[in-house]
Amino acid sequence: MEQLFLDIVQNESPFSWLYHFFIMVLVSMVPFAPIPVLAAFIASHYDFVPGLVINMLGTTTGSILLFLLSKNILRRVALKYLTRRNYLTKYLELIKTNGFLAVLLGRIIPILPSAGINLIAGISNVNVIAFIVATFLGKLPTILAFSLAGHQIAAGNWDTIFIIALYLLALFLIGRKVKQHWVR
Repeated sequence: MEQLFLDIVQNESPFSWLYHFFIMVLVSMVPFAPIPVLAAFIASHYDFVPGLVINMLGTTTGSILLFLLSKNILRRVALKYLTRRNYLTKYLELIKTNGFLAVLLGRIIPILPSAGINLIAGISNVNVIAFIVATFLGKLPTILAFSLAGHQIAAGNWDTIFIIALYLLALFLIGRKVKQHWVR
């Protein structure tokens, strides 16, 4: 299975961008998936803009699909996932108050997994258009950083990678602090 996945990801055919897109769609639907590593890897195989577009469209499409699935089909599964995690119920309260802002902040500051945000937004009746816009805007800075990192790794520009790593570390620390505040 691992070899099949590597063969698909490392595919150099004219349609490799399509394989990479679908991999990002699938991976973005799995909680705690290695999206940063995959986004950097995909971006390292393309010029910066095409790599960014594949990553953004793939992760956004996967988020929208999981949102729609949780809204219509996976409601019980989403509720079960939610009730096992105390901090997610607090996020549900926030998302019911202001869905757009909660989704946007949840995407910008990594407070919880992307799949968790999708599931919670789906069961809380967040407007579809608000979800899509907040998801796209919220994912853009992080996916931009991961894509830039992958592109810079391929080019060997380690100074830029260091700056990107500091940015991502700051986001992680802010998210951790916010999450600790919520769990109280």
